[in-house]
Order: sequence, then C-alpha cells, then structure tokens
Amino acid sequence: MSPRRLGPGERLYRARRIGTTFGRIYLSIKGHQFIARRLGPPDMPERWSDLNRRSAESIYDAAVELGGMILKGCQFLGARPDILPPEYVQVLARLQDRVPPKPFQIVRRTVEKEYGRPLEDVFAEFATRPLASASLAQVHEARLHDGRRVAVKVQYPEIESLIRSDLSNLRSLFRAVGWLERELDLMPLIDELATHVPQELDFQHEARNAERMADLLSHRDDVVVPEIVWEHTTRRVLCMEFLEGIKITDVDALRAAGVDPDQVVRILVETWCEQILVHGLFHADPHPGNLLVQPSGPRLCLLDWGLSKELPPNFRLGILAFSAALIGGDADAMVEAFLDLGFETRDGSSESLVEVARFALEFAQRVRERSWAESRAFSRWNDELGAEIRRNPIVVIPSHVVLLGRVLGLLSGVSRSLGSKVDLLPVVLPYVFGAGASAPAAPPA
Repeated sequence: MSPRRLGPGERLYRARRIGTTFGRIYLSIKGHQFIARRLGPPDMPERWSDLNRRSAESIYDAAVELGGMILKGCQFLGARPDILPPEYVQVLARLQDRVPPKPFQIVRRTVEKEYGRPLEDVFAEFATRPLASASLAQVHEARLHDGRRVAVKVQYPEIESLIRSDLSNLRSLFRAVGWLERELDLMPLIDELATHVPQELDFQHEARNAERMADLLSHRDDVVVPEIVWEHTTRRVLCMEFLEGIKITDVDALRAAGVDPDQVVRILVETWCEQILVHGLFHADPHPGNLLVQPSGPRLCLLDWGLSKELPPNFRLGILAFSAALIGGDADAMVEAFLDLGFETRDGSSESLVEVARFALEFAQRVRERSWAESRAFSRWNDELGAEIRRNPIVVIPSHVVLLGRVLGLLSGVSRSLGSKVDLLPVVLPYVFGAGASAPAAPPA
C-alpha cells in the first residue's frame, strides 16, 4: 500500500504555518532580550515566564492543527526539560492526550488495502470507535473469526508523507536559527527525530520488540506483554492480543479491585530497572495510556512497543561508574562517567560537566539528608537537572540518555498519580549494582 502523497498546496501551507509560528516566537524572544539588556526591568523573570507560556501555547495550537511530525516532535520536546524552559514542558506535555481520531472509513480503507481483502473477511467484529488515538496511528478493538479478541493498531495513511515534509521544513528552519544564533544548535534534535520516528512507522519492528521483551520478561508472573497475531500484522497494521485491565492511574478503581497502589509502583520500577539495567532494551513511552493493571496478581500490562530503545553495550558500566561517583561524592569521577555515557560540550572541555556533576552531588546530599527517595525526588531530579543543563553549554546528550530522562519523568508522574510513598532507592540499587541482574542478557536485535 502506497502512502498518500501531499499536494504542493498542502506542503506550502504546512511550511508557512511552521515558519510563521516559530518566526513570531523568535522575534518576541529577541525583543525580550533587548528589553532585558537595555532596560533591565525588575519584573523581567515574570515577563520571560509569560512569553514562554504564550509561545508554548502557539506551538501547541500549531501541533494540534498540523499533526504529523510537528505533533510528534512537540510531544518529544514536552519531555525535554534540558532544552526547554518549564513553561514549554508543561504546555507541550498536554499533547499526549490531544490527538483527534480519524474517521472509520479511513481506517477501513487502510486495513483493506494492507490485507488486500474486505475487512469482514478477516474480522467477525471491528469497533468503529477507536480505543485510543495517537500521533501516528489509532487502535480499535476487534474479534477474529476464530473468536480471539484483538486490538488492531492502524497507521494513518498520510503520515509518512507528513513526516518527510515536516522533517524537511524543520531542517530548513533550524538551519536558519543556527545561522542567526551561533550558540544554538538545534540540528541534533532533528537527527534524533529522524532516527526514532521512522522506526515507529514500521509496525513489524514494533511487533518484534514486543515479542522479544515478552520472552525476556517471561520469568515474571507480574508482567504481561500482548501476544502478536502475525498472520494479520503488516508494516502499517498491527494485530495483537486484546488485554483488559485498569488504567494504572485510576487509583479508585485499583483500590476497589483490592490492588495496593504501592505494590503497583514496585512492580513498575522493578520492571523498568530490569529492562534497562539487565536486558539493555526498554519501553521508552510508559505514559499512563500504555500501562494497565490486572487485579489478579496484580499484573502490569505493557502496551505499545513502538518507541523502544536498545542501549549501548557499555551503558551499564557507565551507570555503575556514575552511581559509585554519586555515592562517593566524587565530582571528577562523575565527569568521567558523563563522558563515558556520551555527553559532550561545545568547546570540548569538561568544565560545564563539572558544574552539572556538582549539581548532582548537591541534589543527592539533599535526598540523603531528608530521606527523600520517593517518586517526587526522581521527578524533581529530572526537572532540576534539565534546568542545570540549559545553563551550561552541553551540546550533545546521547539519545538513549534523553529517552531515559523521558522514561524517568513519565514513571515519576505515574508514581505521583498513585500517591506512592514507596522508598525507591532500595528497589533501584540492587539492579544498579548487580543483585537484580539475574536474568540473561538480551540477545542481539
């Protein structure tokens, strides 16, 4: 099935909409910089905060209207406190829940073109209303003729063309920004998006990731990954086992079902520690819509493996070195760990990393003094570390570290929603230092 191509008029409109939105924001920023330098009004922090929020809202509106790569990119930026001020992060994070579904006739046409036969030949039942809609696809409940209940993820037909067009537009825009602002290099962001998003468009790749992790976690009876129905899975349609459960953030429903939210948090944290520190492959999008809880057990259901990440072979050694330096209060050793993990600075020196290392040590000391190791500490770490990085000229943060920061933020948010008081350090540290690494290493992809 060939994706729908964008017409010249649509491509021009998208380019103009993107350019004017970011152009207005850029001019407003330059105006505020002029006021700050020449006048230095005492309310300048409030002025910056107000501008940031208004700018973020205008980007939000453009993302909702345009969809495609713009929406996906803004969802990505909504989890990047190392790049954007908090007002942007707060506004853009709302995009996770604001994706309107496509009409059912579009879904039907997509499925029938992929399968080469009528929808009714494959499914005895197919719900016309989606269970969920996201930036690249939407999911419908269905039933096969053999009685199996399945979830069918259907890619939007125009999404590949939108992504190609938007990537081209954003590359041009960010090159212009780099020419105007020599100290600001946004091209690594485009490179990250250009790497990750095409992988999410290949549903067979997603299916292989799900199967691989289901095998790696098969020793756990408190975690379940949906089974893939391969005979009805293509590059643009993914058919999988339908899993029922309670949305992980629905605390009232969990308690009514006799589930202890603290136990759910422990399972959640253990599962991601095992993925990251034992197997080196992890689900990089654990927002509440992708996590269900089955009361019997309880069991954690992990849905949507479109955004998964394989870690470099030496990553665990880097984390061990970082953790040892953190516990030992050694800033120099922490800088070495940052460098081993792939962090770089604009001028090649390590001075900026020293400042980030000192911040990390001070934060760790605050946690120790307050015995403050519940989810709020990890969430605040992510936010404050992002602010510290923005104050320093770090120009390359490895993509796997970026995704881990996103995961940390999402998991912390879920834990806060559950009202958890679990002390996470005793859960995490055995995995960091090897006691939890009892499962075999992940085989090559």
